Amino acid sequence: MTLGEKLRFGGYEEGGELVYKESFVVRGCQVGVNNTATIETIASLLQETSCSRAQRSGWSTDGFPTPPTMKKHRLIWITSRVHIEMYKYPAWGDVVELEHWWEPDGRIASRFDYMIRNLSTGEVIGRATSKWLMMNQDTRKLHKISGEVRDEFLALCVKSPRSAFPEENNASLKKIPQLKEPADYSQFGLVPRRADMDMNKHVNNITYYSWLLQSIPQDIVKTHELQAITIEFRQECKYSDSVDSLASIEIEMKSDSDTNSEDHRQFIHLLKFSGTHHEINRARSVWRKIEY
Repeated sequence: MTLGEKLRFGGYEEGGELVYKESFVVRGCQVGVNNTATIETIASLLQETSCSRAQRSGWSTDGFPTPPTMKKHRLIWITSRVHIEMYKYPAWGDVVELEHWWEPDGRIASRFDYMIRNLSTGEVIGRATSKWLMMNQDTRKLHKISGEVRDEFLALCVKSPRSAFPEENNASLKKIPQLKEPADYSQFGLVPRRADMDMNKHVNNITYYSWLLQSIPQDIVKTHELQAITIEFRQECKYSDSVDSLASIEIEMKSDSDTNSEDHRQFIHLLKFSGTHHEINRARSVWRKIEY
């Protein structure tokens, strides 16, 4: 066991169910203007928990959740869709616990689910689910999950059906429509920084959250906080690419008690390569009014 693994506050829960739990302290560099964790921080902790679990399971020495058979055939998991809902953001100094498990999703995909808790109170402050597809690392083309790979993956999946969003017709399943241009709001010519690149030499998934939300107008950001976000990943972005971020209002929801108060806003988003119609990803964000 490496020193990093010894110092990591994570492991499988007792009872035989293959559910991994890891705790994190929210650092000062991970909070925003409201002194609470940003959505980029939350997404980063989800990603870190998945990588930690892969290492704890003996699958990975490089941070990728790839079992030996996948490595032998140059196959990797890629994120296809992520849905995150936050009911209360942790503040600077809070300790959060992420509960994480894997399940198969049909014959060509897998699902990674998460529960996010405030460790001191036990309160569930967020939930998340993500869909992953298999891709050939060299050709960058999607690949069907073979029986050998599937058996290896199932060995570390929960044995009983379990979902972070068991509700019927929950928001994580809703289709994201194509944004029609011209958009209500836009930011053009966003470019990757060197710090945005991941181990695959492509833009890290966390950067897309920042880019997508960059087009949200400041008057919304001042009075509302992000309640939920869904992202569909369609193409990879490289260091040399330039990106446009577009957003349009999808729904304005008003309070029943005060029809003059806009309590919630809902947007659809599009990231595309600058000067083209080629989508990088599309998304939906839901914002609730901040209560002071």
